[in-house]
Amino acid sequence: MSTPHPPDHVQPLGWRVGCGWCVCVLAAWGWARFGGPLPFLLAPMLAFALARGLGWPLAEWRHGRALGQCVLGVGLGLRFTDEVVAGLLDRWPLIVGMAVLALLPTWIGYQAYRRWGRVSPVSACLCALPGGASEMAVLADRHGASASAVALTQGLRVTLVVSVVPWALMASGSLHPGVAVASVVPAGTPAGWAALPAAWHAGGPAWAFTLAWAALISLPTAWLHRRRWSNVWMMVPLLATAALMVVWEALPTGGLTGWLPPWAHRPMLMWPPGALEAAQLCLGMTLGGRLDRAAWQAAPRLTAVALGVVLASLLMCLGLAGVAAWALPGVPQAWLTHSLSLAPGGMAEMALLARQSGAWLPEVIATHVVRLGLVLWMAPWWVGWVQQRHARLSSDVTSPP
Repeated sequence: MSTPHPPDHVQPLGWRVGCGWCVCVLAAWGWARFGGPLPFLLAPMLAFALARGLGWPLAEWRHGRALGQCVLGVGLGLRFTDEVVAGLLDRWPLIVGMAVLALLPTWIGYQAYRRWGRVSPVSACLCALPGGASEMAVLADRHGASASAVALTQGLRVTLVVSVVPWALMASGSLHPGVAVASVVPAGTPAGWAALPAAWHAGGPAWAFTLAWAALISLPTAWLHRRRWSNVWMMVPLLATAALMVVWEALPTGGLTGWLPPWAHRPMLMWPPGALEAAQLCLGMTLGGRLDRAAWQAAPRLTAVALGVVLASLLMCLGLAGVAAWALPGVPQAWLTHSLSLAPGGMAEMALLARQSGAWLPEVIATHVVRLGLVLWMAPWWVGWVQQRHARLSSDVTSPP
């Protein structure tokens, strides 16, 4: 007879976090050997969730998501050159239109959660919005809705999209299996993990500058996070790095080459090999921690409705992306780019897919940024309208004829 695992609180927290990291690293290694998509994000998420569901005493690092988003934000911000920003400015009506289209499945989700999920109208509203789980949970507490239901559906939305979309892209040939090169290394540097010492020697100054830049950005980011700003650990590093790259690209280099070191001539910022992979591990572990077996068992009906809503939203977004690609084909891999822009997943996860699949990353990021802004602006207004409408209908039912 097997001995049951002791409760999580009996095990030291550091030991449980370390075991969680071991599970995620082994899962990523095996997933990469198998040839699955996004091995450093998808495999840790599924392995961590499965291990927790089996009762293993694992814990996620509470600062892991913030660190992963900060590293990823800096890495994605490196793609925003002055030419890319000019292209985004020329296409801003399309980006706003895509963000609005991404919100169309919200009404379908609201009706499904309200009728079949057995939650209040306000809870159904917050369950259907494609916003951050923490932001929607805060609104749920503020308006008297079910925070647990909102957290469950929001977590399922992100994790299900991350689980389904890579396989769909891989089946369509848009996403290649295996490990994509996530970090930038100087030209002429030997490839392969065995050449890490030589690579560090060749690009060490630039990588040290990138670490210093990320540490500097984390100070105002932490200040904004304490004031409950939304998604700052991804947004602030990304926007700050993009602004730095645009300014640096605009500087004349003729008079600078005499006193600047060689690593600062362009690219000035680059992550060392393994940095973005570690960031993806942090994000995957956090996403896996959201898949709580106890929450599923407590609300199986809501879980089933959430699965149906997410799959229906994905199919609707893929159809809208096809129409947009036919009408507006002026981007690299138009259908793929529009699909990731409209997908109801998290910005960090969709940006990683865009980076590995060859989609136009700036449009994907810009559309998700605009969508998040629309959600944060629309959520309080929509919740207030739903509350007033529900109160009016209730008063009409209870009032005497």
